[in-house]
Amino acid sequence: MARLDPSDEHDEPARLTPLTDSGAGSLPMSVVPWTLLMARRRVAGRAQRHSGFQSIALMFVLGAMFAVNISVTLVAVVIPTIASDLGASESTVVWAVTGPILAAAVLGPTFGKIGDQRGHRTVFLSGLLMNAVFTLLVAFSWNGVSFVSFRLLAAVGGAAIGPSALAFINRLFGPDDRATALGFWSFVGAGSPVIGVVVGGLVIDSWGWRPVFWFQAPLVLIAMIAAGFVLPETSRRARERFDIAGAVMLAAAVGGGLMAVTLVGQTGPTPLVLSLFVGSLVGLGIFTRIEQRSPHPLIPPRYWKMRGFVVPTTVLTLLFAAYMGSFVLTPLMLQSGPFGFTAAQTGLVIICRPLLFAVTGPIAGSLAPRLGDRLLAGFGTFCVASSMFLLSMARPGQTLLFVALALGIAGIGAGAAAPVLSARVANTVAAEDLGVAGAAQQMVQQFGLVIGIQALQALQTTLATEEADGSVLNDTLIRSYSVSFRVAMGIALIGSLFTLALRRFPAQQPATGQTAN
Repeated sequence: MARLDPSDEHDEPARLTPLTDSGAGSLPMSVVPWTLLMARRRVAGRAQRHSGFQSIALMFVLGAMFAVNISVTLVAVVIPTIASDLGASESTVVWAVTGPILAAAVLGPTFGKIGDQRGHRTVFLSGLLMNAVFTLLVAFSWNGVSFVSFRLLAAVGGAAIGPSALAFINRLFGPDDRATALGFWSFVGAGSPVIGVVVGGLVIDSWGWRPVFWFQAPLVLIAMIAAGFVLPETSRRARERFDIAGAVMLAAAVGGGLMAVTLVGQTGPTPLVLSLFVGSLVGLGIFTRIEQRSPHPLIPPRYWKMRGFVVPTTVLTLLFAAYMGSFVLTPLMLQSGPFGFTAAQTGLVIICRPLLFAVTGPIAGSLAPRLGDRLLAGFGTFCVASSMFLLSMARPGQTLLFVALALGIAGIGAGAAAPVLSARVANTVAAEDLGVAGAAQQMVQQFGLVIGIQALQALQTTLATEEADGSVLNDTLIRSYSVSFRVAMGIALIGSLFTLALRRFPAQQPATGQTAN
């Protein structure tokens, strides 16, 4: 990855406030011992003078992401164990999995905007500190409510980390290098949960689930301290007022919509669900009016009219709706009566998808300058669609190798598309909006993810009609999964068609305050 020239006023490293000049106020604490401050300045100065500073900073950002993400998938795997140990219902504990998704979608734009205005280093380190504290408290949970509450509060810290990590990467690397850097970002995002499941599973089998969080909390804290010594502060806009009304209304609208989508799959269209849907639509309408009148809107309305922002965001939303919807359906299908695979066999084969996602991300990022993001995005979405088609053809008696092949193709597809599409969004928006633009993209993506999970699961359940004695015929059950996977294939194919609307992006990033269509 080429090093940017700090003398170029349009290169982001020139706009990053040197860490040695940022003072104690950029740490998530009000008082910093003088000796620690001096040590931090020496380490920061030495790191920033290094010819590979961008790669060093990327390593610390990704290291922090790894520490936060290792327990994401693991909690979903051990829900029955945790529920039994805490004397809680599984329906209660499952909110420890759903809640972080909601937190990231609802709070992401707010934290992204705060980072753009007040500095992403401050937001990043504060999020890590909060995540570490409440992750430790998760280990001391005494019932289901305390477990879910501490997990959600830790997720609030995680919601702050995501947009700032993305903003750091996009600010440190220029347009030609962003796809490669974001490939490594995808590598950590997809690979860390896999490592968490493998290592965490061994820990849980030997000592139980609590030591997982005893280990993770200090790991996050160490990542925070290390990042605090090296990462520079980003440019600040202290005189710009924060759009409180817009942030509150967007959080209410998105939160209500996601809650409605989540609950409708469990309870059906109840009055509460319908009220949440209507309230979400009304909230989005009010949010739009607020943003049009605000001098400093949370998400600049012009971005929703720009092809370089809307198209990649739409493709990512459709891609992950199919990808994550099938992620839930696959283990259910494999462990159903007609297929009869064990949980251990299922877990082993499921790992193929995120593993290949992680490996493909950096490769696709490095190929982006030569092949172009439209080709890679089209290839990636088509791979996901092909994977859904293969899964729809799965029948009892087939080996796990067939399923592993289908899942692996989906991992390759997501790894090829996600980094280049995220880079396209970053290359479209103004540099001072990188945090909130990335968070807005992820918010819409999370919405699609939840809808994909709930819609495909609801479709499969509806098609698997019960007989008079309460049983479900094997042929009916197999057909329910086959149809659901083909719907997922259709969603991915629509995403593939949308990639044709991507234009070739100009070689140079627009100057601060300007955007490209």
